[in-house]
Amino acid sequence: MSEAAVSSQANSAVVYRSEVRAVPSTGGIKFVSLPAEAQPVPMGMHGGIAAHYKLPEGSFTPRAATLDYLVGGTAGCLVGTLARALRVREINSDGEHLQMDAVGEHESEDGVLVLKRIHVVAHLRALAAQRETVERVFQVFASKCPMHQSIRKAIEITTELDFQAMG
Repeated sequence: MSEAAVSSQANSAVVYRSEVRAVPSTGGIKFVSLPAEAQPVPMGMHGGIAAHYKLPEGSFTPRAATLDYLVGGTAGCLVGTLARALRVREINSDGEHLQMDAVGEHESEDGVLVLKRIHVVAHLRALAAQRETVERVFQVFASKCPMHQSIRKAIEITTELDFQAMG
């Protein structure tokens, strides 16, 4: 980033700066150093992505793609936001009770894969008596998720609740 770009950004109310480094490697792998991670995270391509770019098998090392990390990061942020909102209301949201599945849909624009939509389904096991509270929380939780708020204008994000009543 140029010095001018850093300088102009310094005048805004920046609360956090995410500083990463990406380095290309062989087999289509990129190693990305992320804050708080001891080791760089490998990112690459696989299956449908490699096929889209017409890469023959054996010419790349299959790894989760950067687009997969975007979908995963969105699901991770949404599930964390929902879990916190439920815990505040004393609704169990540990891994035994809350899980979130996400599907990202990519389209080709001028030969480039573009993530257009992410659909997430939150699977929650909770007491039947908590259903109304859960549904009320679910209607607004995404608006409190940093990732959702960061990308929602560029990528359509839809959410669905699978409430599984216990007891």
